[in-house]
Amino acid sequence: MRKQLTTALAATAAVSAIVTATAFAHTEVKSTYPSKNQSVSKRLSKVTVTFSGQIRSGTIKVAGPSGTISSGNGGRDPRDVKRLAVPIKSSKKAGTYTARWTMKAADGHTQSGSFKFKIK
Repeated sequence: MRKQLTTALAATAAVSAIVTATAFAHTEVKSTYPSKNQSVSKRLSKVTVTFSGQIRSGTIKVAGPSGTISSGNGGRDPRDVKRLAVPIKSSKKAGTYTARWTMKAADGHTQSGSFKFKIK
């Protein structure tokens, strides 16, 4: 009886640890394009943020010396459920731009952030 109780308690503790670890595992930024502080040409056609896990939805906007250069608010990339993407307007000035994003992860948590890059 004692051995069965110990086994049951150990199994419960193991399941609890796995569930707790999963609950606290938040989706993180894996990469951006352009990357943080990268200099890119004026031919830039889109900006993306790729996450470590699936996202439900989100927005991404890009602004700088030319004002807002993103076309619309962007959203989840239909070809990659881990990525936000937004098309960039063709007319843009050289300078530093900021991409600001907000996303809702598969677990329901909303996160936001930003990164800067330069257009030559």
